[in-house]
Amino acid sequence: MWKKIILLISTSVALVASLPASNAKPIHLQLQNTKQSSSFEKRSLSRKEISLINDLDLGEVAVKLQIGTPAQEFLLLFDTGSADTWVPSQQCTSKTGCPDFLKHYDSMASSSYRAIDNDKLSITYGIGSADGHYFEDVVSFGGDYTNKKQILASVDKAVGSISHQDESSDVDHVFLDGIFGAGLPGGTVRALQGGEEYDPLIVALYKSKTIPNPVFSVYIAQDDAEGSVILGDVHPGYNFIYTAALGARWSAHVTEFQLQTSKNTTNFKFNQKTPFGIDTGSNFMYLPAPLATSLAKSITQQEKLIQEKSGVYIMDCQLQDSVDFVKIFFPSSDFPGKSIYITIPVKELVSKREDDGQCLSLFLPSSDKFILGNMFLRHFVTVFDFGGKAPRIGFAPVKHLESS
Repeated sequence: MWKKIILLISTSVALVASLPASNAKPIHLQLQNTKQSSSFEKRSLSRKEISLINDLDLGEVAVKLQIGTPAQEFLLLFDTGSADTWVPSQQCTSKTGCPDFLKHYDSMASSSYRAIDNDKLSITYGIGSADGHYFEDVVSFGGDYTNKKQILASVDKAVGSISHQDESSDVDHVFLDGIFGAGLPGGTVRALQGGEEYDPLIVALYKSKTIPNPVFSVYIAQDDAEGSVILGDVHPGYNFIYTAALGARWSAHVTEFQLQTSKNTTNFKFNQKTPFGIDTGSNFMYLPAPLATSLAKSITQQEKLIQEKSGVYIMDCQLQDSVDFVKIFFPSSDFPGKSIYITIPVKELVSKREDDGQCLSLFLPSSDKFILGNMFLRHFVTVFDFGGKAPRIGFAPVKHLESS
């Protein structure tokens, strides 16, 4: 796909009908930052390469929920890049990719469990995969909010990051048991493989009138602050700008990147709209390779770049004090034919590795899928709206960026 996209560089001085839910209340969930010795993200560097950068300020975002009667609690990666919610089954062992220290769903212990015959799950991520089967059970959040008949998946075999979590070397001894898919019905594995669509958890909560609005909002906190997800409402006090989401995916068209310095503006334009996943299940920004290279050269003012085996660029640590910034442009969903943009400081695209003091880029070149992950999204409150005629994605800078 990228071979058909031309990067032009120039330098100059609904998806879900609205339903009445008057008695419903939003669900506020704490978004936990978990730092693992090997990253859990679905699209990532290889495990060998992860060790090169795992002491950067990286972490996964996770929420707790309960499944079954009586409730069995799990900590799941909150993932806007997929739509299926899954947990390890009792049949998934350390030999088949589910370490013993993870929480495993016990269907025999739940009186509300219902098997779904001949309905298998087989999903492949950027790295890794999961195989199992769909089932139906009660899902709750802290016992206060419940969806009584939710379709989920129980995984019998996993390959990838969940299998690589290490009990002996984990930083916080907090382990991610599976994935909370925050996507849309058409993005479920069942739908993508030609089966009957079902409502993923957040959509089902709205249709069952458990939450009041067809929307959820994500704030990924930095440092020791607490992040949060609001299901059924948005974080208050922010002014959001919106772009259309593409089909059944939480992705959006990007038309241009722009680097602004005190002396000039460099534009990186695409000759066509280019889809980027807005993905809380990934840490890094994955950019088209020509863009990543050109942006790195422009930021560093160096024609010859140095990259580590992982693909990240070596950066001058002085860039952590840079006053330059990057703008990313999207088509506006509110004003047809117009563009919107969001801004991120260059200094927030550079992070220092603790063990050797080397500074590295938080964006990497990619030859296929392009992603704006958590290292980018943590600077914005992001809204995922699945109401109205078409889904849309909204952005607002977090308060510390607004005031800087």
